Amino acid sequence: MKLALLLLVPSVALANPVEISLKNQTPPGVKPSLTVKAATSLRGVEVKLERDDGKSFAVSHGALRDGQSAVLPLGDGKEGRFSWKGHLVAQFPDGNRFSTDLTFETATIGALTVKYSREHLDLDAHRLEFQLSRPARGSASIKVFGDDGSELGEGTHEYKGEPAGAWLPIEWSQKPGNPMRLELTVSSDGLTTTVKLIPWSVRIPHEEVVFDTNQSVVKPSEAQKLDAGYGKITAAVEKARAADPSISVKLYIAGHTDTVGGSAENRKLSLERARAIATWYRDRGLPLPIFYAGFGEDALKVKTPDNTDEPANRRADYIVGVEDPVVARGVRAEWHKL
Repeated sequence: MKLALLLLVPSVALANPVEISLKNQTPPGVKPSLTVKAATSLRGVEVKLERDDGKSFAVSHGALRDGQSAVLPLGDGKEGRFSWKGHLVAQFPDGNRFSTDLTFETATIGALTVKYSREHLDLDAHRLEFQLSRPARGSASIKVFGDDGSELGEGTHEYKGEPAGAWLPIEWSQKPGNPMRLELTVSSDGLTTTVKLIPWSVRIPHEEVVFDTNQSVVKPSEAQKLDAGYGKITAAVEKARAADPSISVKLYIAGHTDTVGGSAENRKLSLERARAIATWYRDRGLPLPIFYAGFGEDALKVKTPDNTDEPANRRADYIVGVEDPVVARGVRAEWHKL
């Protein structure tokens, strides 16, 4: 945004003894400034100003030779947009003075940055929440692109000055498809920023590995199941990289148990089984970073009472994605890199 400096030159028939330029956009803590260049030798220069928040400021500089410049900082670096009015007085060596009125605007505004957490994205509900580094006085728009490169949806939202750090919602309408990339554009206080989010992930369908009771060793008889999963994983990665060659794809193995046994023991067992599957894929030569986690009985596929033998709950999720996935809302587990 261009902000003007207006000089109201008196009617005295004198050549303007100074050239004035204004630095009117600065980050917080950095003062706007006037640069005064002398067109003739001066004994000194003084500027007196009043800001539209009622504060007054005065700044001066000593003697300037013909062609010499001086930078005069203005105000206190307070963040915001302000209007200023006042005057500049230049004093000649013989004691005569030149005075000119000043009116201008300044903007001292910090960078506009966006923070995002995967837990605040619900792809099924077509809803994202994000945070801004400054109050939300503006709007946002979002576009959603699928893993085939097509545009799947878009949405907009207006904000009403919510404070910096508040979780700000935006929703979108979407046609069928698997979202790979979200492009979020946010405007506030005349600043605009665009961020690209890549929440893409795919759950790989597979046949479950069967472990012996309370064991985490992959039996040779189960290798065929894992080998079939290997082909599906690499196919999903190839499709994703065809849509966006820049993405960094990872494999996540999430282990689960049924409700037989104690919760802590089941967490430990599910972690060990997830690690065993992850290790098999690493040793098979899968060219991806591999992570694993154990969720125990905390994310049941089939809801059952405690101490219920349910084969459907003894499973593992194979997830190919860009960032740590949310396996089940409200359920946390630490991802370990193999």
